[in-house]
Amino acid sequence: MAAPSLGRRALGGAGATLLWQLIRLGLLGLSVLILARLLSPADYGLLAMVTAIIGVGELFRDLGLSVAAIQSKTLDAVEKTNLFWVNSAIGFVLTILCFFAAWPIAAIYGEPGLVPIAQSLSVTFLLNGVATQFKAQLTRDLRFMSLGVAETIPQALGLAVAIWLGVTLGDYRALVAQALVVAIVALVMDILLSRWWPGLPDPTVSIRRFLRFGGALTGTQSLAYLSKNIDTVLLGLVFGSVPLGFYNRAYQLVVLPLTQLTAPLSRVAIPVLSRVQDDQAAFLRYIRSGQFFTVTVSSLFYGSIVGLADPLVRVILGDRWLPAAPILQALAISGIFRAMGQVPYWIFLAKGLAGKQFRFYLVAQPLIVVAIVCGLPWGPVGVAIGCSIGYVIFWFLQMWWAGRSASMRTAGLIASGLSLAVLISVPVAGIGLAASALVPGSVPSLLVGFGAIVVYGAALMLVVPRYRDHIRVVLKLLRKNG
Repeated sequence: MAAPSLGRRALGGAGATLLWQLIRLGLLGLSVLILARLLSPADYGLLAMVTAIIGVGELFRDLGLSVAAIQSKTLDAVEKTNLFWVNSAIGFVLTILCFFAAWPIAAIYGEPGLVPIAQSLSVTFLLNGVATQFKAQLTRDLRFMSLGVAETIPQALGLAVAIWLGVTLGDYRALVAQALVVAIVALVMDILLSRWWPGLPDPTVSIRRFLRFGGALTGTQSLAYLSKNIDTVLLGLVFGSVPLGFYNRAYQLVVLPLTQLTAPLSRVAIPVLSRVQDDQAAFLRYIRSGQFFTVTVSSLFYGSIVGLADPLVRVILGDRWLPAAPILQALAISGIFRAMGQVPYWIFLAKGLAGKQFRFYLVAQPLIVVAIVCGLPWGPVGVAIGCSIGYVIFWFLQMWWAGRSASMRTAGLIASGLSLAVLISVPVAGIGLAASALVPGSVPSLLVGFGAIVVYGAALMLVVPRYRDHIRVVLKLLRKNG
């Protein structure tokens, strides 16, 4: 009875998560649509220069302790309190370090205007550090509806402030204020909804096991962060803020929907898979279902971006952002394989194999960096192509190593994931390209293209027996859950 109950809770959590993520995607869409018309490519480029460097501090601010708390089979009140104080202390130290690092960051890029941006954003380290274990408590309790509220309201308020300042000031300060408002309101919401309050730290209670797990995870995430941000740093240094602004908007159009899909799915998957980590059959069943959902959604979405990039950029960002269209197409391929990479990521963390994941990243992540560097002479488009090639190679290697580390056979997962991605994304991209070329007008071509893509996706799910079986399982669980 435990496994079906957990499955229904997972499905319910996935449903609540999907609901809130759709709302957040709507807010993100409004943010991109409105702010791109109020601010310039240079404004986005300046912010990207700062966040690419100081963003690594977020990894050390968390130190992997949020995931360690979620993944652990046992966690008592004193351990949670000690974890809270560690995250808060790290956040405070990083705030100080980032504030004084503002001048060196500005010197690296030769942009004095980066100093106030970095100093303002430094406060987010402290705010997010305090919030870490409150959010982890909500996740550990599988309270996904509360998590959705705690993440959506800050985003909505941050967007409102950014639009107001975009209209009144019309520069990068709108983006800085948006980040600060989101961090402040998120902290308040996490505290109010977590139903938990830390006590005083107790040095007699060890959290060494959490630090070991979190340290390995932080090493892994740091290597991943390098590969995800080296493109921004290099483009900023070599080509300046305007080309970087075009690349940044294309990159965000790819990555923001990706994070809205993968982060919530991981929030549901990791605690659920951790609880059945010793039941290999149940574990593999959940992994297969998670991969089917992830690959299907990402292939439909990113295949659509490849085919409809030109009208999408015109409608979402405006005509002055049209140089971002080919960058967007090249980066969309990486989006598919980044989403597919969540499956081995879940295996590593749910099985408590963060150390083995870190060792793999030490070897494999540099391959992505090399691919990006190879594309640099050809500017933003070359960097985008290199990024996608790197992530394709990385996915194959990561799936193989996850299977070997967890004593699982992943060859079937590799074959099914790749075949599903190709079967969906290639025809979808072709449909989008045809609609862009044959239908006059950006809005009509988007309507026709997306309509045809939906029809194709629905037909594919109904025609292929294996996919129909997945759908039947989901519908059965929905009826039981209802």
